Amino acid sequence: MKKIIWKRILISLVVVGIGTLLYRLITAPKTTKSFVLNEMQFEYVGPLFQGSNPAQYVAKIDLKDILGSDYKPGIKIKEAVLKGASVSCVDPATFQHINALVLSFAADNPDLAMQELAVLNPIKPGLKSVQLKPSKEADATGFFGEKQVYVVLDASFIEDVNANVTLKGSFEFELKY
Repeated sequence: MKKIIWKRILISLVVVGIGTLLYRLITAPKTTKSFVLNEMQFEYVGPLFQGSNPAQYVAKIDLKDILGSDYKPGIKIKEAVLKGASVSCVDPATFQHINALVLSFAADNPDLAMQELAVLNPIKPGLKSVQLKPSKEADATGFFGEKQVYVVLDASFIEDVNANVTLKGSFEFELKY
């Protein structure tokens, strides 16, 4: 009698496991696309004080433009992950006054909390361009359902700077839909 019960339990567990695997395969995102928010300019207007100084860029999110021929009405991004973030100096030509950068996304949607996507700390002085380190926990998926997002680049200044500073950034995402 015990053998029959254990056999039925084992068969039930195998059936549930196979069903779960099939469900995940069926509902998994089918298509992946790389998307770059390119040449975003961040203006820090002086005087700038030692510590955190954020600048923002408003990026339009148009899935029709992003997905091109793959776009269909009602399509949703199922996963959006930051794969790369590069920031370069425009004026001055190097990161002489900045020792850390944090990239975040925010939106007008109150259900979407601001999300920190990448960071670089410390920045070696004298560099003209840097690669931020994407956060493994960050999830940008919800932002690709909005019409626009606020791309916030927070620069940490080593000292007070009585000048304007301009940085330029490019951010690459992997989108699954």
